Amino acid sequence: MEGSKYRIVTNNEWIKGDASLPQDIVFAEGTPIDVLDKAEELLQQGWKLVSAPLPPNVPIMRGPYRSLVLEKNDRLYDRDGILEIEKARTRYNFERKDRKPPRPSKDFGVIDREMLIRTLRDAALVEEGKNI
Repeated sequence: MEGSKYRIVTNNEWIKGDASLPQDIVFAEGTPIDVLDKAEELLQQGWKLVSAPLPPNVPIMRGPYRSLVLEKNDRLYDRDGILEIEKARTRYNFERKDRKPPRPSKDFGVIDREMLIRTLRDAALVEEGKNI
């Protein structure tokens, strides 16, 4: 895993073993909060946040999956990324408070994967129009 310039941190089983993705995949067992925790750990080890830690809307935020893209950084800490992760963690906790988490399903997995692919394309890490 040491050779790649990019990493995907995810808790999505439908991404975990996806050989079509050109980045290293770090699997974070658990909830989206666990993904944020693992991403924050990497942000303190020479990686920086590429994707937004919050999904685009509240229903997806209440879903069981989250995938983030990180890039190798020339600095040891990504201070701005760590602050974004902390804000996201606060928002996730607020939106999930007193709510039963949805059961993992392929539908949620596909939505998370599509958002990840969009992030990769926006960051020019995957060619537009290329099927993944």
